[in-house]
Amino acid sequence: MYDVIICGSGPAGMSAALFLKRANLNIMIVEKGTPGGKLISTVLIENYPGYIENTGIDLAMIMYRQTKKFQIPYTFAEVVKVDKIDDHFVVHTTEGDLESKMVIWAAGTVAKTLNAKNEEAFCGRGISYCAVCDGSFHTNQEVMVIGGGNSGLEEALYLAKICKKVTIITRGEQFKADEVLMEKARNHEKIVLIPHHEAVEFNGGELLEEVIIKDKKTGNLTKLDVKGAFIYIGFDPSSAILENFDILNEKKYIIVDRNCETSVKGLYAAGDCIDKNIRQIATAVADGISCASAIIKSI
Repeated sequence: MYDVIICGSGPAGMSAALFLKRANLNIMIVEKGTPGGKLISTVLIENYPGYIENTGIDLAMIMYRQTKKFQIPYTFAEVVKVDKIDDHFVVHTTEGDLESKMVIWAAGTVAKTLNAKNEEAFCGRGISYCAVCDGSFHTNQEVMVIGGGNSGLEEALYLAKICKKVTIITRGEQFKADEVLMEKARNHEKIVLIPHHEAVEFNGGELLEEVIIKDKKTGNLTKLDVKGAFIYIGFDPSSAILENFDILNEKKYIIVDRNCETSVKGLYAAGDCIDKNIRQIATAVADGISCASAIIKSI
């Protein structure tokens, strides 16, 4: 029986783990992938205090090494269900069941899909949701980025270092990224910006060869000959497993109080999966610390 099981090892989960372990609690992190969450697919970090400029992978590994220094145990498995039985929780994973007095859900978010024609068929065969992971497959090729926010522009600037040409499209009249990123993109010789367009169809043979985009104003269709398409249109919370607890809002984000505790006593949530206004590394770290501090005071 653990004191706390932390589901997810992004900035929120690892921050919570560090505080709990330093309070000498018996904890376990459950992680289905690589520790770090979305950090590992983030090209550049410029707005996290203490980091003038660095990669997400670097920061993720620093956090991970901290958890290992404090001998925090990991179970590398996927959580398939969470139950509360009397005064404790059972976390069902693909590697077996774990029991704890409390749970912190810090599983973050998953990338949204376009639901465009043939998108699923070309996923992993030209379509990607991570430029850092798959950009090297398209060295000296023409690619496109779908999405006009900060994530899309950051990834496009990264891809422009290795690809022949990068076309960025957004559904809106204007791009929503920070002006500093927009200025870099406008001035980059390899980047083309196309507003008020959406991707409606992906085509090719074994691998992606072309994307059909639609002008939102006129309805006109245009074919882009690209070998890679990187989709950055937002994220959905990884919270479906907790639907049985009735703690989700209409957008499926987890509702928590000021201590990041849900209406279910002992069940906490932290990071991008909770209902809040700002989703940044710093706020995820703060959420994890809020959970841990509240738990330490309650014991």
